[in-house]
Amino acid sequence: MEIAHLNEFIILAQYKNYFKASQSLYIAQSTLSKHIVALENECGYQLIDRSNKQIKLTEAGELFLHYAQLIVQNHQEMQEHLQQQTASEITSINLGTSRVMIEYGITEIVSETMKAHPNLRFKVHEGFEPDLHQMIEEGRIDISFLRERTPAIGEYSYTYVQERLCAVVDKSHAFAAESEISLNMLKDIELYMTPDFTLEHELFLSLCKREQFYPMISFTAPRIENLLEMAHIGEGVALIMEQQARYFADDCIKIIPFEPNITTYINMTVHDHVTINDGIAAFINLAKLESTATSENE
Repeated sequence: MEIAHLNEFIILAQYKNYFKASQSLYIAQSTLSKHIVALENECGYQLIDRSNKQIKLTEAGELFLHYAQLIVQNHQEMQEHLQQQTASEITSINLGTSRVMIEYGITEIVSETMKAHPNLRFKVHEGFEPDLHQMIEEGRIDISFLRERTPAIGEYSYTYVQERLCAVVDKSHAFAAESEISLNMLKDIELYMTPDFTLEHELFLSLCKREQFYPMISFTAPRIENLLEMAHIGEGVALIMEQQARYFADDCIKIIPFEPNITTYINMTVHDHVTINDGIAAFINLAKLESTATSENE
């Protein structure tokens, strides 16, 4: 017997009128009548007294109504408990990343983890380090991928990527044939960089200060594509972290090592408040495997 048909019988017994019951159920009277007859055929008893125009249950119908109500109620409770159990198994992860989701393969790791663990839900907060650090202090980030000065330290912190700052020029630029570009070569050269609150920009300015070098930073932008476009159409040099430059690079530009070496680290950290279940452990392991593969390729 179908639960829906049992519920229809209960509604009909309540209204004692096919028209009103069918309206309440949003079905045709003929459909409701067919379903009631189907119930009678299944149980082998007449449930509705059809000897007069008024809807009246037979004795079998009264007994059937009692058990139909119990069955429908139990079915509803079962559905509610199953939904509660499913909801309790869902794990939401607030993932904070330093504008590095796609070019560093983090999106792929999220996708692969979700395929293996459908109860995981990811809420991504992609932005700049100062904002993300504030969110971490407030306990609003569970796992972070942040650009930092030093390699990861701690039991649940891992260095995901180590990379250096590089120079990017158009292939027609005078520097395109160089094997490396030094700080002194950038004198009086227009430079294109990420905003001054980013770590790579800060480290570059610190280097300039130590070397008493005064850079001419004429263009800053958060999006790497804009910096590469400026390198292509302008006369200057873009200073970009290597893996980001390689991800967005095309045949029009040349990526050249920059000296002195400025290195940063994308560190993955699982923050203290997080309870590590199977899904989160799988995500961590995939990230560590990707980190190992990247290191080997380098």
